[in-house]
Amino acid sequence: MNNQVMIENQIKKMPSDAAATFLMETFPVEDPNYGNAFKIMTHRSWSRDDQIRLARFYLKKMPFATSKPYEVFASFMAIKTLISVVKEALPTKPNDREFVAYYVAPVLKKNIKSEADRNSVDKFLRELKSSNIQSESATIWHEF
Repeated sequence: MNNQVMIENQIKKMPSDAAATFLMETFPVEDPNYGNAFKIMTHRSWSRDDQIRLARFYLKKMPFATSKPYEVFASFMAIKTLISVVKEALPTKPNDREFVAYYVAPVLKKNIKSEADRNSVDKFLRELKSSNIQSESATIWHEF
């Protein structure tokens, strides 16, 4: 049994908060192998608070040279919540923001499930294009 499968089995047995902490400690963003966390994350369900915790922790590494991190979080997070966390972690350099937009836009569009999602995605992409991003971090904890 390889290490990834062992970790997947281990975190499945833990409560969500303990599993999230374990994953962040085992694969910190400074570690060259932190990308393994994205593979493992999809193998269990996460509480909403831990989804946000994991996204904040790993998305601070933006921009990525792939859409994979966004795809992973979109697979288990509400689009509006994911957008809020992406806004918080957006790089300040315009070129880096364009890089984020290049990879995150198709993922968000592919995961639209309602008119509210469509409106949130469209608004975010307009803001991203104009670089007029306003973080909603204070509201994501109180909206649901």
